[in-house]
Amino acid sequence: MEQKAYRIPLGVTNCWLLHCTEGYLLIDTCYSDTYPRFLSILKQMNISPGEIRYLLLTHHHEDHAGFAAQLSEASGCRIIAHEKALKQLALGRTADTMKPLNRRTQAAFSLFRFFQKSTGFPPVDLSINDIIIFGDNDTLLPELGIDGEIMETPGHTADSISVLLSDGSLFAGDAAMSLLKFCGTGYRPIYAENYEEVDQSRKKLKEKGARMIYPAHGSPFPIERLD
Repeated sequence: MEQKAYRIPLGVTNCWLLHCTEGYLLIDTCYSDTYPRFLSILKQMNISPGEIRYLLLTHHHEDHAGFAAQLSEASGCRIIAHEKALKQLALGRTADTMKPLNRRTQAAFSLFRFFQKSTGFPPVDLSINDIIIFGDNDTLLPELGIDGEIMETPGHTADSISVLLSDGSLFAGDAAMSLLKFCGTGYRPIYAENYEEVDQSRKKLKEKGARMIYPAHGSPFPIERLD
């Protein structure tokens, strides 16, 4: 069964909305200062913050968890995150563990960081009401009215998770991206903790039946691009 996804573009990060029981599940946020823009787009879509019942964070980085605390407070949504994300979410800081794919991505990212002055993000302290993911999970999303599963896809970060729907739609976070292809990325993340694990996760995505990848950075692309 095909499930429509709504793209919310917020600068460098795509957030994705999926229908769930009694509302929506949002996949990722962006930097904390994009929150007003997010609310504006929601208003244009005739969606109130309170209709977002769940927020799934594909990993703890500030361009994915930036306004998670603000949205949680405003909407009362339940946050879904991997257990390995909890420490950095509570600190409100991206872990300094990333390595560039190559010199070209390092140069491009350094230029971006020069213009994007980061100060971290409001700390996200998960409560007993929130949901912690400890591994691959094929039961949670169906319970929320979404025909899909949550998969561990480490490599970009140790806490990376992705959402795979039964129709083959994959919301990959930063496990794969179509950004800066001219830098020879091969649809890999431009920075990662462990590129061997990145490739293992890419293999897993193919084996699990992913067909179309909806990345956090860049435009959607078919799984065949992951050569």
